[in-house]
Amino acid sequence: MYRIFRSLLVAALGLLPLTHAHAAPSKGNPLLTQDVLTQQVDAASHAKYREIVATFDAAIRERPADTALALARCQFMQNYSWSEDVRWAAQAQTDLSICQETLKEKFGAVPEVALYTLQSTHGKAAIEQGLALLETSARWSPGDRGRLHAALANAYEATQDKRNAGKHAVESARLWPETPVLLLAVRYLASTGDKTQATRLLMDAPAPKVPWLASTRINTAYDVLPGTTARELLQRMQQAGLKIDAYTSARALLQAGDAAGAQRALADTQPGAAEIAQNRALRLSVALAAGDGKAASTALQSSLEHDTGNRWPLSQSYAVLLTIDPLAAMHPAFLGLMLTLIAIGLCIVSLPGLLMFPVHYVGTVRARKGRPTLPIFEGIGLRHAWYGLAVFCLVTWVVPALMIGQTSTSGTGMPADLPLAQPKLAIAQFITLGLVSLALAHTLWKFGWRQWPGDGQWKVRWFIWPAILLTITALSAWTMTRHGLPDTPDKPVWNEIIVRSAEQAGGAGLAFLLIAIAVPIVEEFVFRGCLLGGLTRHMSFAAANLWQAVIFASVHFDAKHFLFFMLFGLTTGWLAKKTHGLAVPIVIHAINNAIFVGMVLAR
Repeated sequence: MYRIFRSLLVAALGLLPLTHAHAAPSKGNPLLTQDVLTQQVDAASHAKYREIVATFDAAIRERPADTALALARCQFMQNYSWSEDVRWAAQAQTDLSICQETLKEKFGAVPEVALYTLQSTHGKAAIEQGLALLETSARWSPGDRGRLHAALANAYEATQDKRNAGKHAVESARLWPETPVLLLAVRYLASTGDKTQATRLLMDAPAPKVPWLASTRINTAYDVLPGTTARELLQRMQQAGLKIDAYTSARALLQAGDAAGAQRALADTQPGAAEIAQNRALRLSVALAAGDGKAASTALQSSLEHDTGNRWPLSQSYAVLLTIDPLAAMHPAFLGLMLTLIAIGLCIVSLPGLLMFPVHYVGTVRARKGRPTLPIFEGIGLRHAWYGLAVFCLVTWVVPALMIGQTSTSGTGMPADLPLAQPKLAIAQFITLGLVSLALAHTLWKFGWRQWPGDGQWKVRWFIWPAILLTITALSAWTMTRHGLPDTPDKPVWNEIIVRSAEQAGGAGLAFLLIAIAVPIVEEFVFRGCLLGGLTRHMSFAAANLWQAVIFASVHFDAKHFLFFMLFGLTTGWLAKKTHGLAVPIVIHAINNAIFVGMVLAR
């Protein structure tokens, strides 16, 4: 009996937890399922939503003509119509549709209501609706008209109509300083060449409330506006009490030429894997611009470790480090970059030689067939063509890589922006031309001074086409200077940067001396004297002239004007043959470059 009683007691005690678990939950029991709890919260929030809507309805019955009250009712419903946090969002959507229809019927002519309705429309329908409102908005307040233009700008932007989007964004910024399409307006104005107005819009706009919006403005200024605009905007935002992130600050300061300030801005950040590739490149650019070999070496090693597919720009940065701190550049981690630079240099020197192989073959075949060609310049052969082109390409790569990058390297080997490249870029260009001339001194002696002016009787008709070409160039430059072009690039091309650099280094006179005198002399000797002279010894003049013109256009690295450079090379090559000298091609080249310098300086 005792054993039976004990067994029943143990069994009863064992069932107690199960009995408690299956018991009906008491009032306030927290051990409910999550679904039940969510349903209760939804029911409570829905009840509160209905209560607030009823309050709106009662107020509207008392004040049926109150536009703001009716609009607030719809805006309240809109907060929940597409919410993913409540299960009664579909009911809110139905309520919102009815509310919007009623609002449009009773108050459709009121600007606030018209703008609210427009915000709910998208694409081409929004454009049509917005343009219809634009015709009747003359009596609206400037702020409401600014909001209308902002809505149209967004609608056009959604349909990829950049031109109309930009125009409406500019008008919105003019009428409504707080417009959300301010940066769209700034980018549009910058793309049309009106960077003065773009700068004015950006600087006159009220400071935003949050730092990330301020950083976005500064980055936009960095991207599309020249000079120190980004730094000035940074200082304005800091004066407004906004804390701008270190990388945005450093980027703006570096663009303005304040490398030391950029270094101070980055002092509180730590390099390493946590940085994105863009910020690592910025840290490297700042160190190189400041001439800090130790910091540059550390940043370069970090980029090598994390940015494995970025070998070419890192090699250019390494070339700059060689000039800043050769000892730091000898670190074993940089062996691959050193070999890359050596390989690139060898390729640059060898490539012209490879181009001469088919030319030599053509010359050999023509000689065997008894159809030798008559060279336009005595004493210049194919080896001079190879040597002249190889020297020109190698020096124009090495000197800028070492000197310009020491002032500013953006990660792509190009200057981060115009001010940092000045005036060192002009000095680098003079050194480049000087080294090319020095390396070609023996070829210059071989060429002889008699072949510079040319010989024979010149004919007026030879100069008709060059005169037409220069006239077209001058008219195009005048048009671009006076009226600008809608598709003007945000950043200046390389040749424009050189002109600006020379202007800052020594004024307009130095710019004309460098671009309109020194450059034509060196380029004409290399391309028309050495290259064309050597090619015509082995192939027909037509083929040789076309070959040198294509190479001449290619080395300018300007795809937009490639055909012009090629046509110009063909023209000057033809003049070199007709006059048997380089004087006329140099003069034509000088006039063309002088027109270009004048256009750039007049902007």
